[in-house]
Amino acid sequence: MEQLHNMKTIIRVMAVVLHCGGSSADTTKKLSVLVGTEVTFSCLFDKVTQQVEWSALTVEWNVVDKHSQKSVVYTVEDGRAHVNRGGSVVDKMRLLQGDASLRLRNVTVGDEGLYTCRIITPVVYTETTSMEVLAQPSVMLPEKAAVTEGEEKTLQCDITGFYPKKLTVTWHIQNGSHIVHAGTGHLSRVCTEMAIHNADGTYSIRSGITLHSSAVKDGAILIICQVEHQTFNLMYNRSVTLTVQAPSQPHYSAATLIAVTSVIILLLVVSVIGGTFLLYRYFCKAPPSVSEISQPRIIYAQVPFNLKCTIQGALQRELEVKWFQLRGNTDSPALLDSVPLMLKEDLSERASLQSDGRHHTSVLTACLTVAGDPTDYLCVVQCRGKSFHRETTVRVKVEPSFLQISSIPQIPKVERLLVLCCRVENFYPQHIELEWSRNDGEKVCTVTHFGPFSDHNRLYSMWSKIELVMAREDEKAVYTCRVYHSSFSAPGYKDVLYHINTQGTPPNVMFIDCEPLCPLLNEACTLHLCIKDFCPEDVSVTWTKDGETICSGVFNTPPSLNINGLYSMFSFLKLTPDNDNQGSKFMCTVVHSAQKEPEERLYTLPRLYLTDTS
Repeated sequence: MEQLHNMKTIIRVMAVVLHCGGSSADTTKKLSVLVGTEVTFSCLFDKVTQQVEWSALTVEWNVVDKHSQKSVVYTVEDGRAHVNRGGSVVDKMRLLQGDASLRLRNVTVGDEGLYTCRIITPVVYTETTSMEVLAQPSVMLPEKAAVTEGEEKTLQCDITGFYPKKLTVTWHIQNGSHIVHAGTGHLSRVCTEMAIHNADGTYSIRSGITLHSSAVKDGAILIICQVEHQTFNLMYNRSVTLTVQAPSQPHYSAATLIAVTSVIILLLVVSVIGGTFLLYRYFCKAPPSVSEISQPRIIYAQVPFNLKCTIQGALQRELEVKWFQLRGNTDSPALLDSVPLMLKEDLSERASLQSDGRHHTSVLTACLTVAGDPTDYLCVVQCRGKSFHRETTVRVKVEPSFLQISSIPQIPKVERLLVLCCRVENFYPQHIELEWSRNDGEKVCTVTHFGPFSDHNRLYSMWSKIELVMAREDEKAVYTCRVYHSSFSAPGYKDVLYHINTQGTPPNVMFIDCEPLCPLLNEACTLHLCIKDFCPEDVSVTWTKDGETICSGVFNTPPSLNINGLYSMFSFLKLTPDNDNQGSKFMCTVVHSAQKEPEERLYTLPRLYLTDTS
């Protein structure tokens, strides 16, 4: 009943509106939601939008997860809904009545984050909600257990499926009405393992208590596993009754012992004779099996890789394996065996032979540069006076170090020329393909390519551009440059996206963090704020302390262009807190031309402690 009461309490979703100092419009709601339940994020806007046509209404739901990664959850554009997170929905009828609330079914730990609703009517409305996800642990402990007299017994308390990670397990021993904390005496020991991260994002932990039979008084005691977690209003207890049992005495008859011993001896004799016969036939008559040389699907330049050759049907002491690298390229792999020794480099000392008794694998670790591409390798296996040769050719790849679309002008204008340029730099080999498309499928045919061009390191670069005259219907269009290259893992290509936005993109302002996490008295610390995904690049950042502007100790990184065509930057405030700073409120204000109003983030300096010098 207690666990059911806790479950019902957690399922209730509590919304708390936090007002940041300065502007009452900058509000963030907080939700606490249990895993597996359903949640609704409120987003109400001015009902004057009832006069707006469905096709002219744009709704964007985005989330920034606990790793500060931003992703799209749900969008409505041109009268069509796009669902990126299964189980998310915005009611169409309510949307036309000024309600863009998002319903999210079957909440998981991965859904935790900061959700932002953005509505364009064309007036822009935004609303932000922070969701904390909770998962209540399942506690398993047997109801009864017995310990043999004179021996020890270990009881396991398995706690699974909880989130967040912070959880405390304690053990108690109850003898009648007397309860003591376990693990403090010589008759009991407690061992709690580290928490394990499950595939669904939750955690599991195991705690055990070992007791000697002499700890059991009056024939039985009650062992209590007590769990403390955020999802429980009170301590959660599971108990097991431990009793003492007399040691058992095994009884075996003489006939049984004789029969068992005879069977074991017979089986051993048959196994030895049969094994010897099979080994003789297999190893002395059949030739060994030597596989082809295996290599990774993609081998990158200046990255170590392994070449493997596996041998079966021989003893390890009968094998001698040698590896060679050819110093010159050979047109036909079949001729590798006839290459003179002066053209081969012996790499045998770099190889190792791994064996499990039946399979012997020779492994050669090598590393190549672009200048050495391609390179031929030869593996020679010698066994019982015979030689077996296997050859392979290794070709290296270099993945592009730079993929980006830039635009001229930076902010597109209607009825003006817009030039989009996709830059792909520092790749190998030379062959590469670039395709442009609009809105995920509409192919762009008029494309101009420049390159590939080679540098002194034999690496290649290429540029591709398209030109268009901006029309009003191009607002919010997405242009994709798909890059195909053999250095990419499956599916063999990467997409570079450019979102057309004539109004600019307001910054995504994170929360203020402190380094170190718990600042110390008279020790330097740094407050830092991440400002992401904005355009144009001009942005103003101001720091204040208790309402007064701070100039000293402030450092802003220059805006850097991301792969998505938007800018990001960091702002830092370095300070050394003293007694007068305790409880001070530090405010960072971000001003950008695409914002409806400035965004503010607040950090309150916690209680300060002296440095521990012990």
